[in-house]
Amino acid sequence: MTGKPSLHLTPWQDEVTDLIAAYRPGYALEQPFYTSDAVFQRDVERVFLLEWHLAGHISELPDPGDYLLFDLLGESVIVVRDREGAFHALANVCRHRGSRVCLEPRGNVSRFSCPYHAWVYNLDGSLFSARLMGAETKKADLGLKRFSVEVFHGLIYVSLSDTPEDFSTTRTLLEPMVAPFGLAQTKIAARASYPVAANWKLLVENYNECYHCTSAHPEFSRSHVIHLPDRLHEPLNAEVGARAAETGAPAELLDATGPNKPKGSIDTYYRRYALFDGYQTGSEDGKPLAPLLGDLTGWDDAASDIYVGILNPMLVYADHAVLYRFVPVDKDNSIQEIIWLVHEDAVEGRDYDKDRLTWLWDVTTESDKLIIEKNQEGVNSRFYEPGPFAPMESYTQWFVETYLRSIA
Repeated sequence: MTGKPSLHLTPWQDEVTDLIAAYRPGYALEQPFYTSDAVFQRDVERVFLLEWHLAGHISELPDPGDYLLFDLLGESVIVVRDREGAFHALANVCRHRGSRVCLEPRGNVSRFSCPYHAWVYNLDGSLFSARLMGAETKKADLGLKRFSVEVFHGLIYVSLSDTPEDFSTTRTLLEPMVAPFGLAQTKIAARASYPVAANWKLLVENYNECYHCTSAHPEFSRSHVIHLPDRLHEPLNAEVGARAAETGAPAELLDATGPNKPKGSIDTYYRRYALFDGYQTGSEDGKPLAPLLGDLTGWDDAASDIYVGILNPMLVYADHAVLYRFVPVDKDNSIQEIIWLVHEDAVEGRDYDKDRLTWLWDVTTESDKLIIEKNQEGVNSRFYEPGPFAPMESYTQWFVETYLRSIA
């Protein structure tokens, strides 16, 4: 006897384990990965309850007592700035009998007061008072449950795990790439949510490849070179380095994902790639959309892909940033949320026009919504059989392999 308890897998664990073992490398996932309740349960427990999630931007919480609610799969997290300027992530669950403490999605408070029995909590989650309870009540043991929170260049990340993956390595690796864009000195200019009748993995898979861009996204394809095969767009990307150096935009490649990821850390990625001639940013006419970000001194006619984990991609141009969130609702439905950032001093109507700013990624995401939902319909078919990934789908293959390791 080793002294270890026996591991008795539940039926859903057996099903998922068998599916992972049967995966054919280089191919798309089998149907149950998108349709099975058992797989979705595993996704919740081993992906969404463990990963870091983009919860907001510091510009949303400028003053002490400002809070917002970050909701995910029935869980509710209070993200709040305290009087010292620190940020906390607290379970929106009263320690008395479990009521939600905050009912409004945003607000400002001096303390949190539960609407049920009026227990009161400080901004750091500690219990301030428990109405009409005895002196023997141990207030130190009854604070709101706390989650890990990290602020990276103005972006607020939260993990619901007791032992989240190390964020410090990502912070160190990405610091020189992200710093010149001054994302902490930006604000949210627009945000939109797109309901998609599909499993969340189809949204992430679609985002990670541009094999479909030529046929599905003519608006994107006329400005971004990555819809071309590598042999055609890499020479264009090679020219970005010199232009970027003149403007202060980082152009080094960072790939700390998959087998390159330091043990215990988050998948981290950065690259800057070219836009076609005549396009300074991701606009309809190629002309600037907003003032330059951060320390940039000019236009390098390029864009940066940045990943903090597998669920938090962002695209940063010289004048604005586009942040993505992939939010599961259930196994058959998801939400694709987009947040647009501009320089904090930019004034709508003078420095940027919201419709022009959001045009490209709105029209692209509406197209994606359609093709992803049709993808789900096909995957649901009794005739669906996984096919091989194309060379231009290498990042989707990376996601699939990373996902399978996560749920194993």
